[in-house]
Amino acid sequence: MNLKFENNLWRSGYDHVVGLDEAGRGSWAGPLVAAAVVLPHGAKIAGVDDSKKLTPQKRERVFLDIVKIALSWGLGIVSQKTIDEVGILQANKMAFIQALEKINPAPQYILVDGIKNFEPSTPHEFIISGDSKIMSIAAASIVAKVVRDQILNQLHHLYPHYNLQQHKGYGTAEHRQALQEHGLSEIHRLSFRPMEEIIMQEF
Repeated sequence: MNLKFENNLWRSGYDHVVGLDEAGRGSWAGPLVAAAVVLPHGAKIAGVDDSKKLTPQKRERVFLDIVKIALSWGLGIVSQKTIDEVGILQANKMAFIQALEKINPAPQYILVDGIKNFEPSTPHEFIISGDSKIMSIAAASIVAKVVRDQILNQLHHLYPHYNLQQHKGYGTAEHRQALQEHGLSEIHRLSFRPMEEIIMQEF
């Protein structure tokens, strides 16, 4: 993956270009995690790609290279409780804003993965499948994914019967079976339809 998008922005005078992405939006359990990453001009990081295309082991290795070389990076973490209270779209916006607030110096241009879901005052662009096209966004996708996986691995030790370390809270057949056997927990997103169906079955 090259720096074509970033190079164009750097030549236009935007020195601090931020890539922004999230992980865990569709998960049934655990928090939503967003990451913002600013890469230096001419950054060379082997293996950077859409986090979903990398094995967990490769993501971990590339993650360490990203946070080592990045000029700045930040995280936004929104709990499952807040997701239930405000909805996933608002939670996504909140996570993005949190991550951006941790970038120092302040972003001059923001490249965001996906469709527009908030309106930052900083110049910005939303790019569908940006994590497979733009290095800064791909780097953010890796950071968000690795951090969220680490959180779910920790939650696995508290709630081992859901086997969160395997599916990371997503809606697999194994996860659904565990929900049917053990019911819901405080880490599940009760506003998501599969959880609502389980709640209705209890009445």
